[in-house]
Formats: sequence, structure tokens, C-alpha cells
Amino acid sequence: MNEQLARDLERDIASDPRTNELGIRLQVRGERLVVSGEVASEERRATVLEVVREHDTGLEIVDHIMLSAEPGPGGPDHEQIDPPQRS
Repeated sequence: MNEQLARDLERDIASDPRTNELGIRLQVRGERLVVSGEVASEERRATVLEVVREHDTGLEIVDHIMLSAEPGPGGPDHEQIDPPQRS
């Protein structure tokens, strides 16, 4: 039953339009529900946890979600490359 609960929540996180996160994993450990994976922002992390809490599992939720180290396109670590100029 615990494994099924975790799989159902993973499916809901992947299909919920607020999250659409495929890389989130859940694991029931005793009275705890461990949520792990990687997301792009704090806002996304909060939304994933909100979706989990909406299911009211009665388990303590343990957040092991990490933020991506890689910024998105146009972020501070991405250089803008202009196309070559034709003469």
C-alpha cells in the first residue's frame, strides 16, 4: 500500500498542470513521506510540496528536493552568441 501511495502521488505530481514534474520521487519510510528530486526554483519546490499536502496522507512530509544548479537559457552563466555578420 505504501509503495502504491508513493506511485500515485508521483503520477499526480507529473500530471498536475501546476507542476508537470517528472523527476520527483516519493518514498514512504515508516511514518514519513520523503519527497526527493530536482526542480528549477523555490517556487516549483513549494508547488510540488503543496500538491503532496493536498493528498492528506497523514504522514510527516520530509523535503529532500534540490534546486537545479544550472540556470535556464539566458541566465547569468549563459553567453549570448550573435549570428555571424555577412559583409
